[in-house]
Amino acid sequence: MRVFSLIVLLVLSGVFSVASGESIYAIQGDVLYRADINSGEWSELSESWEGTELLTAFSGSMFAIQGDVLYRIDRDGSWTELSESWEGAIALTAGDHWLYVVQNNMIYRVDPDDGSWEGVPGDYAGTTHIAWCDGELMVLQNGSLYRTDPVTGDYIELPSSYTGTTAVAATSNAFFAIQGDVLYKVNPRTGDYENLGGGYDGATEMAASGNYVYCEWNGSLWKTNARTGEYESLGSSWDGTTALCVF
Repeated sequence: MRVFSLIVLLVLSGVFSVASGESIYAIQGDVLYRADINSGEWSELSESWEGTELLTAFSGSMFAIQGDVLYRIDRDGSWTELSESWEGAIALTAGDHWLYVVQNNMIYRVDPDDGSWEGVPGDYAGTTHIAWCDGELMVLQNGSLYRTDPVTGDYIELPSSYTGTTAVAATSNAFFAIQGDVLYKVNPRTGDYENLGGGYDGATEMAASGNYVYCEWNGSLWKTNARTGEYESLGSSWDGTTALCVF
């Protein structure tokens, strides 16, 4: 009986692991795709996403801004409109039960349930990228990186220059930036960084989860080990990808 129970437990564990596994989600042209994080094999989920450049994942859903509208998207590609007035937004991230949007020199904290929003205190003119890391907002503004409290707006400037950064991403304890040709891993508390290697020049779409960073570069989807910098291709035909997330 114990042997049978163990077999059942192992089988169920395996099924759960597969069912709850992460995937890469990417918008290319008009289409939202889901891709396997190990093989890169993909499937088409839904259409009508032309022009979408902002995509993030939070609490089992994706969130995207297309034109004036903020959408919540399920794993199957179905979507719900949350709120409007987001024309001109340039960055989107999520963390600690909120979405964060950069628009018109402001950062807004947005309720992911109904799309209502409030401003994060501070002046954010010149902000180009944001990411959620280690319980706070990482704000890249005028070439500098700031660790920012999303409630009070209080911030700490981290060392080094980030001028020319084309993409950022973060996990719970590491911030990643592509600057020039190089992918950097940054400690969100000290600003200390590691060079994870070159070959990323021009990459603008990046996401991170666990010990891996994913990006589209030169038409291919790449998976990079955030500990070693080793990378592998997950396939080509991704040229023109405008948004990327992993969950």
